[in-house]
Amino acid sequence: MAIEGETRERIALTRGRRHDLCVGDEVEAQPSGIGQAVIEALHPRRNLMLRSDATRSKTLAANIDQIAYVLAAEPPFSEQLAVRVLCAAASARIPLLWLANKADRAESTRVLHPRLAVYRRLGLKVFELSARYDSPEAMHRSDWFAALQGRTTLLLGQSGMGKSTLINRLVADAALRTQQWSLALQSGKHTTTFSRSFALDSPAVPGSRIIDSPGFQQFGLAHLTLSEIAHALPEWKERLGGCRFHNCRHLGEPDCAIRTAVDRGEVDAQRMRIWEELVEEQERVLRR
Repeated sequence: MAIEGETRERIALTRGRRHDLCVGDEVEAQPSGIGQAVIEALHPRRNLMLRSDATRSKTLAANIDQIAYVLAAEPPFSEQLAVRVLCAAASARIPLLWLANKADRAESTRVLHPRLAVYRRLGLKVFELSARYDSPEAMHRSDWFAALQGRTTLLLGQSGMGKSTLINRLVADAALRTQQWSLALQSGKHTTTFSRSFALDSPAVPGSRIIDSPGFQQFGLAHLTLSEIAHALPEWKERLGGCRFHNCRHLGEPDCAIRTAVDRGEVDAQRMRIWEELVEEQERVLRR
């Protein structure tokens, strides 16, 4: 953690057994020994990003300005996971952008373009880049780099999408500092199992921070209701009041405004299939 007025970061410990703190939290803390601090109190959060399953939830970050979701065509991009993150971000009222990485792999990236176009039409900011091969000059002139300026950005993504490579381009000593923190905590964990906050290297403006988080292959939404998920889908909002039944699940009910829009090509069919999978999952959670 960083203490106001100090340039070096400290390892933060809590009194008692409090474990509900996460990266991005603003706290009251007192220095304690060399390189350590004791957290005394937690300030109110302005937002919180989390994921959850039927039995537990995992906090990812607090007090963030936006989320950057990293995806690529290789390994295969899971649109369902991306939609889950979109719903969680929308419910928490946190802006979201997509970083389509590995643009140097032209053939596979071209296959991804039709799906990216769907989300651009929905108003999502989508940027293409190659974290490994873009020159520093091209990176610093890019629109996606400009979008990070002066903001705290939580970086999320499936495992294998190149998120760590991107972090190392933005923060030259990120890997070294992560290793040092792991040793200081004596956690014995792999370096990608906990979230870390970094200040971006120059020429980023002061106050530009990136939060690196573990890659994932699952992203549960058990903390959201089906209504919250439905309202997080931008093309659904204006249609949700148009169904015959107020509790319509948009599966097979008659006179469903969403189903009608799918049949007319106004709502993307693939996103409809993702909705059906989310309904099935939420109903399993409720039956437990």
